[in-house]
Amino acid sequence: MKHKRLWLALGGLLICMIGVLATYHDATRYKQPLIQVTAVKTIQKTKTTDDYQNQDTEIQQKVTGRFLNTKRKGQTIQLQNTYSKSLADSYRYYRGQQVFLHHDQDRHQWLLNEPKRDTVLVAVVLGTFSLLLVMMSKRGLMTILSVVVNLAFFIITLHFNAATGGRWLLPLMCGLAVVLTGLTLLLVLGPNRQMLVSFGATIGATFLALLLSVILLKISGDQGLHYETMDYELQPYKTVFLAEVVLGILGAVMDEATDISSSLQQLAFEQPNVTRRQLFNSGLAIGREIIGPLVNVLFFIVMAEAFPIILLYLRNGNTIAYTLSRTMTLGFTQTVISAIGITLAVPVTSLLASQLVEVRRL
Repeated sequence: MKHKRLWLALGGLLICMIGVLATYHDATRYKQPLIQVTAVKTIQKTKTTDDYQNQDTEIQQKVTGRFLNTKRKGQTIQLQNTYSKSLADSYRYYRGQQVFLHHDQDRHQWLLNEPKRDTVLVAVVLGTFSLLLVMMSKRGLMTILSVVVNLAFFIITLHFNAATGGRWLLPLMCGLAVVLTGLTLLLVLGPNRQMLVSFGATIGATFLALLLSVILLKISGDQGLHYETMDYELQPYKTVFLAEVVLGILGAVMDEATDISSSLQQLAFEQPNVTRRQLFNSGLAIGREIIGPLVNVLFFIVMAEAFPIILLYLRNGNTIAYTLSRTMTLGFTQTVISAIGITLAVPVTSLLASQLVEVRRL
């Protein structure tokens, strides 16, 4: 086993190196002009302050680069780049970096567009996949396969949604949730009773939570929710929000259902004389231990995602109450709905597992 993991690690490292080298030297694949930065010089620094006393520094660079493709391959070019120290909406360029160019037809000059990132992306993806294979072997391979298959179905669903004009967004996302859950559990757990328990519990708890949330939002009249603050103001606001909630609940509930069902499966294997009632009670006990951490993890994710926009609101003179009402209400609501799903998953998983888990009798 140790030798197998060692060979997997070496193979993964070799694949990562090949991937990094292949993407670093693939400039000829691109039609867009690409340069490699050979020298960078700072020309000027200017401190700026806005009306709300937010301070930043604008830095002007002189960038020298060499064309890596097109008819200009091998030629040298010098360009100007201005970026802010905060890097909020600009790029700082370094020597050795590969950068795409854009030709301004009106001013007849070359402009720096954005860095080439495929090398870093390939290194991260291949490195992650290699770690999964080393740590989990066959299950790691199944996990990778499930991610690829789920991504494919997600893209297909998005294309179908675009083709129908977005009229069936929520039903499509609900159907996608069922397909993704089934495929993920089938590939990761295999066709067994644990897979059936996890699938039934995940789908049951997810849609029960969605149903309860729709009822509660209807009763409250969506009071206090600012759907218009969602990114890009996609319409219809509520449908987009609920579709987002469905996928948000799914991951946490699936994780919890899998943990409980696998624990009860192991308990039934180690204690052949355990009763169905004891399995059910054990499932509830396990669920009580993991509900709190799961809900907090989801809330931490919401806070981390909203943190930059919260700071932006506060630095522009808005009160804390107004800032939180415009940036956190939807995230907090999604966390509450997810918490409902997580809580419902405990009794649902415990009940299904206590009835479907195979118990050996001595």
